[in-house]
Amino acid sequence: MSERILITGASGNVGTETINALTTRKTGGYEVLAGVRHPAEDRAGVPDSVTDLVRLDFTNPRTFDTALEGIDRVLLVRPPQLADVAKYFAPFVAAMQRAGTKQVVFLSLQGVENNPLTPHAKIETLITEAGLPYTFLRPSFFMQNLSTTHRKEIRERNEIFVPAGKGKTSFIDVRDIGAVAALTLTSTGHINKAYELTGSEALSYYEIADILSDVLDRKITYTDPSIFRFVWRKRIRENVSLGFVLIMVALYSVAKAGRAAGLTDEIQRLLDRAPIAFRQFAEDYRQVWK
Repeated sequence: MSERILITGASGNVGTETINALTTRKTGGYEVLAGVRHPAEDRAGVPDSVTDLVRLDFTNPRTFDTALEGIDRVLLVRPPQLADVAKYFAPFVAAMQRAGTKQVVFLSLQGVENNPLTPHAKIETLITEAGLPYTFLRPSFFMQNLSTTHRKEIRERNEIFVPAGKGKTSFIDVRDIGAVAALTLTSTGHINKAYELTGSEALSYYEIADILSDVLDRKITYTDPSIFRFVWRKRIRENVSLGFVLIMVALYSVAKAGRAAGLTDEIQRLLDRAPIAFRQFAEDYRQVWK
């Protein structure tokens, strides 16, 4: 009997790349299901290779037991807008206990073990205290944030507008995260392990702007705004939610303080290849900034 893997956040960056990597691995013996809020409406945003879509809404605990019925392994991705761990994720962890989940692979955060106030740290604690077999993926800053969250400012204004100073960041391509998630969901030896995942280079946003300028053949400028100016533009001019703006400020402040540059060799060790370099990412995604 094949094992069943539930992918939460299936239409997002990590969920999509995990499904793609599971398809590429072709190890067999499992079915891949996507947990989405509206199965009928969300089909178009999920890779075709998924076996089925099931209704899963973290704001509605009544969807949990049905979504987890018959599921062996879960990729848990926290929707960024949901920060109340006790309200939204404690009931889901309890539901995984009831379902007898064999493994939960949780998308956490680099350095989370030193920052117990983050939602990621609280979810890790919930999972371990529940006694669920886990694999924690703790990636560094996503390269794809530049092709999604910051796409418009690069494409329309030729600038990178983040308050990170001269600090370097150990960016990682989400495709590498998806490949590791797929590996840990379908092979042995990863239970009750935590992997800190980074690329192979730490870059400042000045260096990022230079690479993008070269790839796009036009000048991209890193403006390094003050926190006040960043919050004003994002909240007032761009109408980004205050909660998300403050999360961005916290992340970029870590980089500015020089605490986001740490590198590991986990991608090389787990995947037996080098991480995707930022220049390769920029080449692959260049059309989104055209």
